[in-house]
Amino acid sequence: MVLAFGLPGTAWIVSNGNDHFRLPKELVFRGEAIVLLMLAVFWWTSRPRTWRLSFRPELALAFAVVAWGLVTTWSSTNRLLSEDSMITIAAGAVIFIVTCIALQTESMLLIDSLMLAACCNAILAIVQELKIWTPFRGAEVSTHMGTVGLLGNPNDVGTYLSGAALVAFAVAVNSRRTRRWVYASIALLLIVGIIASATKTAVIALAAALLVFGALHSRRAAIGVAALLAALAIAVAIPSTRLGYGVRTIVRALRLHDYPALSSERLVPFLTAVEMARTHPLTGVGPGCFKFHFMSYRLALEGKYPSSWTKGYPMNWGEVHNDHLQVAAESGAPGYLLFLAAIGLIAGLRRRSEPRTPQTMLARSMRWPFAVLIFVLCLAQFPLELAAARLMLLTIAAVCVTWDRHDDH
Repeated sequence: MVLAFGLPGTAWIVSNGNDHFRLPKELVFRGEAIVLLMLAVFWWTSRPRTWRLSFRPELALAFAVVAWGLVTTWSSTNRLLSEDSMITIAAGAVIFIVTCIALQTESMLLIDSLMLAACCNAILAIVQELKIWTPFRGAEVSTHMGTVGLLGNPNDVGTYLSGAALVAFAVAVNSRRTRRWVYASIALLLIVGIIASATKTAVIALAAALLVFGALHSRRAAIGVAALLAALAIAVAIPSTRLGYGVRTIVRALRLHDYPALSSERLVPFLTAVEMARTHPLTGVGPGCFKFHFMSYRLALEGKYPSSWTKGYPMNWGEVHNDHLQVAAESGAPGYLLFLAAIGLIAGLRRRSEPRTPQTMLARSMRWPFAVLIFVLCLAQFPLELAAARLMLLTIAAVCVTWDRHDDH
């Protein structure tokens, strides 16, 4: 129940303070981990145990991530910032491990809870994009930047909904009767929400994941994939849509060799993260320290790269907007290898017997597509830095690796 309430909790909670979205969601994420640790003590000290803890590769990887996080925090260039980020790393490991354990007995409760959280944000984002209603006030409400759902930013909305849309489509394909049509409708709603957010990276990541899903599953799944991709293609083809306008802007920038516009003004933080990874290849600058070092490294870019690459939007970037580069910059090459190992573990790289349960069928159909979605999504977004998106990824990853072994229980 704690896990089920955590998903909508991080996706819905907002505050009236200076930080409407990130701080309250991060507090819910960490609070959930604290409650789960307390419950783990009760579980560990009780004689009759509902769940069992067996040492699996995913648990070993979670412990390795925490261990390397401690090493990079100790060697950090700003240990105070890294200690705060280390709390998030540990909280994520706790939530992931407990989710893997709880999924041994739970059926669809967590997935239904994820869909509830995602659908509410999709509906609100659509209403905000159409300028019908929004619970927020400010100058940006009348523009596309007001399409924030309850997540904080249009890109945050698309990032969050992309993973949920893939799960909804997978459940629809692997279910029967009422559940199939309910989840097919949910998948369509979430895709409309992604279109409303106009998050190009989310669209590309979801399209790539759906293509992999259709290629690996069945002819019926391929037909469903074709229908969803057609809906995305129509949204891109219409120039009046925000997504269509964004795609045409990228195409025009490609023709003009306008690299800042081509990267949505993110080339400067990309290059800054590359320089951090080059100067600290083993342990990185430390978890959470990209924003601390950004300006000094940004100024050092002048003269190293063509001026057309370094004339991006003048701001002090807090995130790289590329989790591949941010992980490498903050935790070094070993940290990035752990990141790639996590994606590989989700994909599943071994041969398996034919599945015998619905849970196993669902998990195996999602593993490769979900791994592709994470890899592509992290190329131009930063879901690991956002509590709601991070919790969504951890939950789906736990579903993939745990239910794939459902036949064993």
